[in-house]
Amino acid sequence: MAKKKKRRTVVTAPEETPKPKRTGGNTSQVRHIKNLRNEPSKPRSVDNDILFGLPTGKAMIASLAVGVACYVLSYIFSLVPLEDVSGFFHVASFALFALAFVFLVVARVQGKRRTAERRAEQQ
Repeated sequence: MAKKKKRRTVVTAPEETPKPKRTGGNTSQVRHIKNLRNEPSKPRSVDNDILFGLPTGKAMIASLAVGVACYVLSYIFSLVPLEDVSGFFHVASFALFALAFVFLVVARVQGKRRTAERRAEQQ
């Protein structure tokens, strides 16, 4: 049997398409974007140190951590034939996630108020 020779395909250069000529139509938009980039950003509505220092902020983080732990346990118990326990942890995890969202809203409202008070004192 004779060896088959590999054919080399000739790669041709793709036809170059003419580049469109630039017109000065978008220079005002570019200037506007550069001006926006150089402007100072507005201050945050809630400072992180205030938000996570509040009791509701700490409770939010704790409920998120316990919710994730419950979700992992529900997954592990679903692999083992313990569906009753798995269902309990599954429901508990989603209840804790909902509770964490409520804590987030309450903490942001309190944090916004305290941040405004702090900025008023600084001025």
